[in-house]
Amino acid sequence: MITSNEALAEICQRARQVSALALDTEFVRTRTYYPRLGLIQLFDGETISLIDPLTIGDWKPFRDLLQDREIVKFLHAGSEDLEVFLHEFGVLPDPMIDTQILAAFSGRPLSCGFATIVESFTGIALDKSESRTDWMARPLTEKQCQYAAADVFYLLPIAQKLMVETEAAGQMAAALDECRLLCQRRTAQLDPQEAYREITNAWQLRPRQLAALRLMAAWRLETAREKDMAVNFVVREENLWKIARYLPGSLGELEHLGVPGQEIRFHGRALLAMVAKAEALDESELPEPVANLIDHPRYKSVFKAIKALVASAAEQHGVSQELLASRRQINQLLSWYWKLKPRDRKPELIDGWRGTLLEAGINEILSAD
Repeated sequence: MITSNEALAEICQRARQVSALALDTEFVRTRTYYPRLGLIQLFDGETISLIDPLTIGDWKPFRDLLQDREIVKFLHAGSEDLEVFLHEFGVLPDPMIDTQILAAFSGRPLSCGFATIVESFTGIALDKSESRTDWMARPLTEKQCQYAAADVFYLLPIAQKLMVETEAAGQMAAALDECRLLCQRRTAQLDPQEAYREITNAWQLRPRQLAALRLMAAWRLETAREKDMAVNFVVREENLWKIARYLPGSLGELEHLGVPGQEIRFHGRALLAMVAKAEALDESELPEPVANLIDHPRYKSVFKAIKALVASAAEQHGVSQELLASRRQINQLLSWYWKLKPRDRKPELIDGWRGTLLEAGINEILSAD
């Protein structure tokens, strides 16, 4: 158990003598925008270290370890762990390899859980009863510590086996590229001015209503980040949409729309001020209507053609269709191609390893559109 700056510096120095280590985090996230870090687990092949973030102030040795490119950091289903590292330390583990991704490229289901993989390799059934425990409470129980330690103790040797399997399947380059993409997704931050496009049914609103939604959605996201509150604990999404739809002018009208008293009490006047601001905008300042992707006249036929392409490519190259292309990724591509959403990055289906397998076929389908 690592509870001091000195002990952290010592185990990080020791960890920098090895070529690979296993990392995991335990955190709590209920009402907060950012995850609250409760524990970091590190296994260097000899020592399991449970690092208590509540008692440590100097994180430079750990940050340096995360960024030491001579040491591979293995995580399993690490998307949220990456978010923790980025928020707490401002960096991501580099290089990082996700064993769930290795598992998917070596013939296992797309979202194979850690306990399933451990049991398949070792025959041991992990006790997952502590997965919903309060990791901010102190002292941690013996059972909590055993649970946390097991996650990295089994991860490191299994990671090495999965690396061999992925290499044997000829999929290592693609797997590493998918790990890169996982990190890239985590560093992408939604622009508050574009948050209104992510509100369900925004496409149903007219430009002036959208102007109100744009103001409120940006304000809500900025407030959530500043106060570290889950966005729906600022104002619920459906209430933002209703306010934009009906453009109320008084607190009484907000209440009539069904906006809860707590939201009216804390934010009612701010919301009304944003409605009034939207009402006062010149026509030239209003946003364009938000298009609904599935209403595009070519959506169904193009989606079907891409799905068929994906099925063919998946069979030809020995990867699962689910891994190669999700509905979200196909929709992301079509929204980009038809210019329905602004995007500063290349769609995932025509980037990296997916682009190698699919881009030529996708271009052919889209050019016939």
